[in-house]
Amino acid sequence: MYLKKILILVLIFIFNAQFIFADETIKAENNAYIHNNKGLLYLKDNYYFGAIKEFQIAIDLVPNSQASATYYVNLGTTYEKIGYHNLAKPCFEKAVSINPLCFDYYLKLAVNYKNLGLIDEKISEFQNKTPSPLNDVVIGLLYIQKGHVTTGITILDDFCNKEPNLLITSGVKNYIDNTVKEKL
Repeated sequence: MYLKKILILVLIFIFNAQFIFADETIKAENNAYIHNNKGLLYLKDNYYFGAIKEFQIAIDLVPNSQASATYYVNLGTTYEKIGYHNLAKPCFEKAVSINPLCFDYYLKLAVNYKNLGLIDEKISEFQNKTPSPLNDVVIGLLYIQKGHVTTGITILDDFCNKEPNLLITSGVKNYIDNTVKEKL
């Protein structure tokens, strides 16, 4: 009888040990990922208010991680779809500042500047900034958005020649190839 009681106590301890030693930490990155995915589903269903809220929650959970650059772009894209270009602008700018080597973010930013009518202002702003190869990417894209495709492609091609080893360079090359094919 005594052995039976000990065995029952040991079994109770073993079954409850998983709860005693469980990892109860909340991982903000995982929750942000879930909210971003929920926002994408809302965006797909054209439920823009819900998408905006979900993307904002994802950003609030992890505001400055590389993954949050994607959340900012998703939020900006949602604002663009509903015509709030002025609200999309800081989202795209923040995404570029968090992850400056993603070409798609620069492209979305340039299109946003075009929608806001800021192309000439932004070209001179980026030309007057401290020289940086990434400024050339923005300037080239802005010229293309302005309709000066040859000038823009030349600037982007010069960037590719100067910086062949950057991660963004392959995206720039693909964009140049697609733009040239469209122009022909």
